[in-house]
Amino acid sequence: MSKKKVLILGGGAVGAIVANKVSREMRREIARGELDITILDKNATSYNQGGYTFIPFGLLTPEDITRPRRSLISPRVNCVFGRDGEVTMVNLDQREVKTVGGETYAYDYLLIATGCQCDLDALPGLKEDFNTFYTNLDDTLKLKERLENMPKGRIVILTTGMPVPCPGAPGKFAALLDDYVKSVKGWKPGTDSTITFLWPLPLVGPPEYNKLFTRNLKERGIEDRREFKPTEINPSSRQIVSAAGEIIDYDLLITIPVHKPAQAMVDSGITDEKGWLPSDKYSLRYNNKGAESYREVYVVGDTGPVDILKTGIGAHYQASVTAQNLINDLHGTPVTVPYRGETGCPFVQSSYTTSQRGKAHIATWTYDNPLKPFKPTELGWFFYRMYYYIYWDTAIKGLM
Repeated sequence: MSKKKVLILGGGAVGAIVANKVSREMRREIARGELDITILDKNATSYNQGGYTFIPFGLLTPEDITRPRRSLISPRVNCVFGRDGEVTMVNLDQREVKTVGGETYAYDYLLIATGCQCDLDALPGLKEDFNTFYTNLDDTLKLKERLENMPKGRIVILTTGMPVPCPGAPGKFAALLDDYVKSVKGWKPGTDSTITFLWPLPLVGPPEYNKLFTRNLKERGIEDRREFKPTEINPSSRQIVSAAGEIIDYDLLITIPVHKPAQAMVDSGITDEKGWLPSDKYSLRYNNKGAESYREVYVVGDTGPVDILKTGIGAHYQASVTAQNLINDLHGTPVTVPYRGETGCPFVQSSYTTSQRGKAHIATWTYDNPLKPFKPTELGWFFYRMYYYIYWDTAIKGLM
């Protein structure tokens, strides 16, 4: 029997979960030399990106949200990091992947989990005044320092457009920021500071999520502007200009830029008309206008099409489903476990301060079952905070 090769592009949460689940189930085949699983990634460090939201307020540390990738992935899995793991080209017809280091990897089954990246060129002036918690740990720590050293002023949270991964994160950040400036900085709302939330769509999340979120901003006194379409940022005058001609002044601008897929996917010519990797919404197999010849290719996580919501919860469910389908493929079982759109987003009503205990809720829904009414609780806040510590030993190991 010839050795089967499973190649995983991306060693983040999705890649690690799939690799760990498949290698655990197929450990005998790996031991007999019948199966080879390889992960490619340019970075040897894993970041729990959801933790970036907490870093600026001292609620998590860099050590809390980082781990060596090799320590998270089964020793049965081959890991290639650095130049030899940084993908430059994917050839679906030839079933091979090329890297910056000049290596070529062949595969029988391919999982593309290369995520996405912010597009700083999409909005003129953004590069000249870019502060965010969305991109990487360094940018998040810089924002933390700016907030610590800021005496007072007008803070604007701007989401420039869609799609963005974890679209609920800007709203969570707004609530945490408001608690921080009031409880830690001691600012008086309306006198020492104002917070403005600029959002490109009518709703933030599903209707039930949006209802509670809108109420929360109103009760906090945060200015809430929807369907705001920025066209330019003027760093010298500290102003945001909208398509409608509105001008928003700021002292500190915190931006969540529109995102795009990894450049290697675009260069490979495998993206759709919107620039993302197409896949069937139920099987998560690569499906560019019904190309059945690529049944062996899966697209999972933030690199997928725009009609599959990009959230951490969704990526976890997608990884579990894809792992089982890869196991079925390797066993020759003609059964596809469907991904039914399981996704969600934590809702943060308040954080734990000297005057309140904190309230949150993990809101979830599927393609066919919309989000039901929910109530944030103190237990929800503590569970949400606890998750960032158990994530490394359970979720990313494919144990939950």
